[in-house]
Amino acid sequence: MVDPPTDLLSFCRICAAACGIVVSVERGTIVKVRGDTEHLVSRGYTCAKGRALPQLHHAADRLDVPRLRGSDVDWDVMLDDLASVIGSTINDRGPDSIALYLATGLAYDSVGQVASGMWMGSIGSSSFYTAATVDNAPVLVAAEMVAGHPMLNPVWDPEAPGLLLLVGTNPVVSHGYGTTLPDPVRRLRDYRDAGGCVWVLDPRRTESAAHADDYLAVRPGSDVAVLAALANQLLLTSSNLSHLEEVCHAGDIASLRIALEPFTLANAATAADVSIARLEELVAALISNHGSVAAFCGTGTTMSRDGILVEWLRWVLLILTDSLDRPEGMRFNRGVVNQLRPSKPATKPLPGPGSRPDLGRVAGQMPVAALVDEIESGSVRVLVVTGGNPLSAFPEPDRLREALASLEALVVIDVSDTELVSLATHALPALAQLERSDLALAEHVALRSGMQFTPPVVAPGSMRRSLLWMFASLAERAGSSLLGGARPEDVSDETFLSGLLGHGPLDAADVITAGPRGIDLEPTYGWVRKAMLPDARWRIAPKALLTRLGRHLGPEAGLVLIPRREANWSNSVRAAGAGDEPVIRLNPVDASGAGVGEGSWVALQTVNGSLVATVRLDESLRPGAVSVTHGHPGALTGTLTSAHRDVDPLTAMPLASGVPVVIEPLGM
Repeated sequence: MVDPPTDLLSFCRICAAACGIVVSVERGTIVKVRGDTEHLVSRGYTCAKGRALPQLHHAADRLDVPRLRGSDVDWDVMLDDLASVIGSTINDRGPDSIALYLATGLAYDSVGQVASGMWMGSIGSSSFYTAATVDNAPVLVAAEMVAGHPMLNPVWDPEAPGLLLLVGTNPVVSHGYGTTLPDPVRRLRDYRDAGGCVWVLDPRRTESAAHADDYLAVRPGSDVAVLAALANQLLLTSSNLSHLEEVCHAGDIASLRIALEPFTLANAATAADVSIARLEELVAALISNHGSVAAFCGTGTTMSRDGILVEWLRWVLLILTDSLDRPEGMRFNRGVVNQLRPSKPATKPLPGPGSRPDLGRVAGQMPVAALVDEIESGSVRVLVVTGGNPLSAFPEPDRLREALASLEALVVIDVSDTELVSLATHALPALAQLERSDLALAEHVALRSGMQFTPPVVAPGSMRRSLLWMFASLAERAGSSLLGGARPEDVSDETFLSGLLGHGPLDAADVITAGPRGIDLEPTYGWVRKAMLPDARWRIAPKALLTRLGRHLGPEAGLVLIPRREANWSNSVRAAGAGDEPVIRLNPVDASGAGVGEGSWVALQTVNGSLVATVRLDESLRPGAVSVTHGHPGALTGTLTSAHRDVDPLTAMPLASGVPVVIEPLGM
């Protein structure tokens, strides 16, 4: 008689939503993953990618053995060689010649994320890059300008009915961007059933728009004009602005009024190609929901030319409607492990990339747009890539590929044998999520104020190791220690995570015992203005953004590229059935104008390069918008963007949304 599979609790770490899951294990094999119905946040929900974890875990392309310059080796050989290369490079070029890129695959590996930062500190390198400057930098920069800290993030409370405004974001597919959203469809339905109202502004009638009360098919690049006009109308017509003088400086309010004067509803309607009556309805909704407005944006806006203005204007709308840091509005999570405290002015700010003096750091991170220049100039000689694929995310992938070949060492730490692994001098096999312990460290964007923990549900396969062990072992070979003198093999991931919890508001033992279903903290309100802002006032009108607003040019004419997310894809993580074929999606009107149809083979061209792909007709897109999945390894959208042309000087972000494109038919 065969024993039935054992069901073990965990939570999914493909994205920040951290949905509770039940993992069925049979003789060491993961046979099924389903949603945990008793998880208080995800409530039994999990997406196609979460349900595909068995296939991902047992995939034929798992990276199992350390690979040194194309040959399988044992760990001692790998680490001895890597430590030697790193040591000699530091001696020759200094510690900043060692760079690390932390991508989405490591963002939810709590042990690996912390250990990688500790290791960079141990070697004295500040050459730290993350995926934030690929798609998220405007969020960090706007938060720092308005609220004084890049990690301060307004979080939506779906149980407090009011008005939810979604701009260029599709949480039904992405599971939130700014607020994580497990069980997104039911959350939106429950919110509306309780009296809440949802508006979506997007060039595509997204899956989220299908669950909204109102949808505006705005022209790509018109978001600034629309949000600025809404803010202008609130300043002109709302009688509920008495709170402003308490939360903002009078001079800032006056400067904001002047800057917003040109942004009328009529001009916004023209820019967005929507009726002025619909914008008037949205203004009325903002006024009637004073104190209970929520808004968040996504990659559709953050990757655009003026994504920083969109993020700032989101803050402006929330401040004008008195919807920040208060019940019924948007709250802020202080954090459990990464507790937010007022930022101390840097005595000596870290320098930006020497090869790109036009760009600075974002939240202490080097901009990815400068990485190739840093390699080509000789400033970076060893690159460690953790949990990502720059070839599918960065601009100019062909130039990047050449630069990577010139390094002293390309170190790739991953769970799969990818194209990047094939280029690596040192490939290190990491634990997949179900083989490791974790905390949910995306706590500042989390729907819940609390913490959840999971142990591993299966033993590590083959020669895979945790990143803590890898980095601690490298540090040991360099004569230092990440673990207070303890040997790497003597410190488990769970012990390490318990230490991270030791200085927070929750008892580490309680968090570990509670496991994947977690412990909640009661949300707190009012603490940001009191504790984080020196004068308890939002900086509603940063001079740099007022100047930028005055230079705003509005939407591009003709066809433009916009990014999208797919239900079966999360960057390089995909569920079964997700195809590799590069696809561009067009409204049938645009396809007809370009002389192409369903299944046509075309070249999508920008001033930077081209992408060959197959056409899919999509009536959910408004005419003028061309949609390609961001991060899809079969559609390298980086060929359409540039690391030099149209890079935002405030956020260091390459322009990737609203890019003018031309379609050249190639046949069927």
